[in-house]
Amino acid sequence: MSAGGVLPRSFSMAELVERTGVAAPTVRFYLFESLLPPPVKVAANRFLYDERHVEAVRLIRLLRERRGLPLEAIGRMLPALLPDLLGRPDEGVFRPEMWQELLEAHGAGATRPTADRLLDAGLAAFCRHGHADVTVDDVCRSADVAKGSFYRYYGSKEELFLAAAAAVGRQVAEQLREHAPGPLDEAAATSLLEHSMAPYLPLLLDLTSFAVQRRPGHGRALRSLVAEVAVAVAELVPVLDETGVEALLARSVAEAVRSATSGTALAVAGAAPAENSVRRAPRATTR
Repeated sequence: MSAGGVLPRSFSMAELVERTGVAAPTVRFYLFESLLPPPVKVAANRFLYDERHVEAVRLIRLLRERRGLPLEAIGRMLPALLPDLLGRPDEGVFRPEMWQELLEAHGAGATRPTADRLLDAGLAAFCRHGHADVTVDDVCRSADVAKGSFYRYYGSKEELFLAAAAAVGRQVAEQLREHAPGPLDEAAATSLLEHSMAPYLPLLLDLTSFAVQRRPGHGRALRSLVAEVAVAVAELVPVLDETGVEALLARSVAEAVRSATSGTALAVAGAAPAENSVRRAPRATTR
């Protein structure tokens, strides 16, 4: 309720989408990531939003598009940028004249070349060799960064791995949107997603394994990655509901694994008869 005792105006998801230009699946992903205040539930499948959501979604979009910031970094910044996010829902919490001020204030800190090089090197190493065979020394050599500088940006190899996992979610989602000419049918979307995920498969399998083992942070990282990709899939195949999107994701991962291992399986299958024939040959000559 506002200071004057008047209830703030609430509105539907459709109006929120219209006012911000951000698709409903993306807004739901922001809610999943706790980047937005919870909406008011008025029925089983009906929620209401207010000016807080408009301002926050606009800000998130600005930081994503103009500064290329990951959602994890934006999540850390929002409490400082929008201190009134939970206080005055009837008023705009971000004045128009503050937009450029925000960009200038955070412009210098938004780009961190050393951190970017470490993340790129770590992502490439985890996807090429797997988590177990990657060391901090490997990453630093590849990124041409002194080992001592590594810990200014990442507390451990594990923290870098989680950052790489977050980057995979963003990159796969971006690739889906970039390469899709428009709405797709399920078969085309499955094929596109399979090819988009294939380069990251070792990291994805490691992340899934660690999540199953309940290693701290990995379950949330996996859910966040899947949710971000699911948003892009929902945009490309709008006829699918949430269950359909999850099924498509599962099929795509299964196909990516099958494609990645088919060469190995064929090699093993091809070697087996030759090995058996060598073992049977002496028995045939002794009869």
